[in-house]
Amino acid sequence: MQGDRPLSDPYALDASEEWWTEHFEFLKEHGYLMRSRYHPGWKPSYNPKVLYGGMFAEDGQNSIHYAIMDALRISDSLVVAMKRVKISTGEDQIATLFSNDAHNSDPHNHCVRIIEVLPVPEGNEKILVMAWMREVMDPRFRTVGEAVQFLKEMVEGLQYMHQNNVAHRDCSMNNMAMEANAMYTRQYHPIRPKKRYDWSGRALHHSRTRCPPRYYLIDFGQSRMYDSSQLRPTEYALKSGGYTPPEGLADTPCDPFATDVFLLGNLMRTTFLDVQPGISGFEFLRPLVKDMVVDDPSKRPTMDEVVPRFSAIIDKVPWWKLRARAAKKDEFLLVKPFRAVYHVFWTASMMFLLKPAIPSPKPLH
Repeated sequence: MQGDRPLSDPYALDASEEWWTEHFEFLKEHGYLMRSRYHPGWKPSYNPKVLYGGMFAEDGQNSIHYAIMDALRISDSLVVAMKRVKISTGEDQIATLFSNDAHNSDPHNHCVRIIEVLPVPEGNEKILVMAWMREVMDPRFRTVGEAVQFLKEMVEGLQYMHQNNVAHRDCSMNNMAMEANAMYTRQYHPIRPKKRYDWSGRALHHSRTRCPPRYYLIDFGQSRMYDSSQLRPTEYALKSGGYTPPEGLADTPCDPFATDVFLLGNLMRTTFLDVQPGISGFEFLRPLVKDMVVDDPSKRPTMDEVVPRFSAIIDKVPWWKLRARAAKKDEFLLVKPFRAVYHVFWTASMMFLLKPAIPSPKPLH
């Protein structure tokens, strides 16, 4: 659905963006204000005839996905993400399940919180409103302990879903996100996150160790909820994050919870262990990851087994390893010693401030 822009201006509104413009007043009435680009009658601040002119203008920044739009909540200027979902998919039911009062206060629940669900006037879609989030790896992890906190929250979050009889079925890195507002001294721009929201300069940020973010499982479009009183049905595995589980390659249906375990283990393997360039310092995870990604789904541990094993492993990792630099394995050799020396002084400052090696955010109220 992306595309359909005039050749004279590659930064003009495309067909999917025009849908959002058509719903500008509807969203404003519900308390959400989109950027000037999506205001009715928008005229670009840049010259459309100048090649790539829109690249350097705030209102030239198009949406990242046809179904997702950013906006400001008028009441408090919170930047939110609005996602169009078809009623027939049932995604809104699973997403809102983990956002209700019973689940919202549970510290093991790391599913994205839905602020509001807006029925679209046309009647066949809804808009899910949630806080705007960043990619997990942007900015990159500074220490091993910072990455451990991310993995801890994802392991707990997937266990929580399974304990509530829900399989994610697509739990790869692209369906995990970071709520990082605490890290940023000023609000960053949703489309160009290295810049400030008002386009006045770079968006400066603290480290995750100093101001811990929160991590969330997102996108429940492929998720399934099961009846706990009945035998869980088998499902055909989906390709997720560029990888197809062994049962998917064999085109054999299996327990979807076992497939979730593979996908999470594969994320650990491909992000931190084996795929180049990889990140140094995570070999302690290999025994657990090896069991999570075995070809036979019946031989994989359940998430109720993964969580205590993960915790036991982390408890044995010495503090100095957790505070070690999470350096890319292919890092340029000439810069390594300089970065290492800087990291020593930075680590000393974090210890002086009594920041823990595994930085966890404050509990949600």
